[in-house]
Amino acid sequence: MPEHHKLTASSPWIEVTTTEPDWAAADPRLLRSMFAQTLLIRAFEEYVLELAGQGLIHGPAHSSIGQEGGAVGSILPLTSSDFVNGSHRGHHQFLAKALGHVAPEGIDPRQPADPAVAEVLSRSLAEICGLSRGFCRGRGGSMHLQWKEAGAMGTNAIVGGGVPQAAGFAWAAKQAGTDAVSVTYFGDGAVNIGSVLETMNLAAAWRLPVCFFIENNRYAVSTHVDEVTAEPRLSARGLGFNIPSWRVDGMDPLAVHLAMTEAVAHMRSGAGPTIVEADVYRYFHQNGPFPGSAFGYRTKAEEQEWRARDPLARLAERLVARGILGADDVEAATERAKRLMASIGDEILEADPQGKPGRRRIKPGEWPDPAFRDVGVRGDLGEFTGARIADRDTFTGRTDRRKFIDVVSEVMRRRMDVDPVVVLGEDVHRLKGGTNGATRGLAEAHPDRVLGTPISENAFTGLAGGIALDGRYTPVVELMYADFMWVAADQIFNQIGKARHMFG
Repeated sequence: MPEHHKLTASSPWIEVTTTEPDWAAADPRLLRSMFAQTLLIRAFEEYVLELAGQGLIHGPAHSSIGQEGGAVGSILPLTSSDFVNGSHRGHHQFLAKALGHVAPEGIDPRQPADPAVAEVLSRSLAEICGLSRGFCRGRGGSMHLQWKEAGAMGTNAIVGGGVPQAAGFAWAAKQAGTDAVSVTYFGDGAVNIGSVLETMNLAAAWRLPVCFFIENNRYAVSTHVDEVTAEPRLSARGLGFNIPSWRVDGMDPLAVHLAMTEAVAHMRSGAGPTIVEADVYRYFHQNGPFPGSAFGYRTKAEEQEWRARDPLARLAERLVARGILGADDVEAATERAKRLMASIGDEILEADPQGKPGRRRIKPGEWPDPAFRDVGVRGDLGEFTGARIADRDTFTGRTDRRKFIDVVSEVMRRRMDVDPVVVLGEDVHRLKGGTNGATRGLAEAHPDRVLGTPISENAFTGLAGGIALDGRYTPVVELMYADFMWVAADQIFNQIGKARHMFG
């Protein structure tokens, strides 16, 4: 008879829950700011759905109402030097990062909004409406929000598409010698996508400071998580990659904050990536102002059960119970947030002269200039203006007969000697220059910038895209053979190829 020995995972898998002492010990300023951010995001999202119902959002409006606790709780431990990116349901993450950037000392819900806070809400709303004052000049819309100064590196319409890029931000931060971390947000629908799992493996192998933050809201549009995986506790994925993982109630912002504080400390110490899974719930359908029950895939009883666990209501109750805010303070703050959003709306909306009474439209002057296109595009040949050009038949200098691949490796070597170029791909660091010789001598000259990757074209191509978005290093990807490019097609065409335009 064979012997059986039980194996255990190399990394811990932890569930974090708050206790009464945790709430009692929490810094009042932290709780006030947590409440203020959650309230502002909720008021923002409710106003977006109001505009969507009036036909003023041209495109989908993926609201995060119900999920704000996961974003606010996880982003408050970060600084402006840290990075976040996310998926199409990313308004709450973007706003939490942007608000943290303009108000690093926190937001007091008892006070009127600071002008910088109001500007974040205004530019975010403008972007979702497709207007020129938006963060991406109206090119991104609801699903592509980016403000690099705040470390908000871009939300993404392709499910899981931004995950590899977040590893690129983490690589750049580590290579530059900083302790900055990267957090990539995605949901239960993305957790089974190949590029996400490829990136988890790559990040673990390279010990990158990236957190894979899973917002498990149980539904990918209308398909329940139990229908698509035999292990719906999605943080279990980390055990296979030796990534420490946390599971937490995402409707409890303080619990998320405590779990994320532990995860951030792990990453800042140089110990590598983390996974945090937050159980959350979107109160509305995939997009638009109707609940999921209106489409038949959720019951009203289920929705009411989750409504009773509203993170905003939980924060208000705790603040009042501790005497940090009064019930009248909560009511007054709620009304101020609604009035703020209404006033921001008045800046971009006006009565529709051709519509029914009460109907509004976007002010014509708010729309982007159609001439704003092809901006920042490289490769228009302008870089050759003034260059001396000679044909082979008329060139009078010395010529040599060379193998093209040798010239490639020599040019790469010269560029790496003077520029912050990083080369990555399969086997580029071995075999005397990879399978074709294009990287001959580079690993010996620059061992920290010639990166042999796992077989994971989508992951390492997307990681290079993230390095490029960060801007401190210039990535060069070798895909070994032309056929392999198509494996990375999502990153090449949907992500890298569109980034300049969709982020304005």
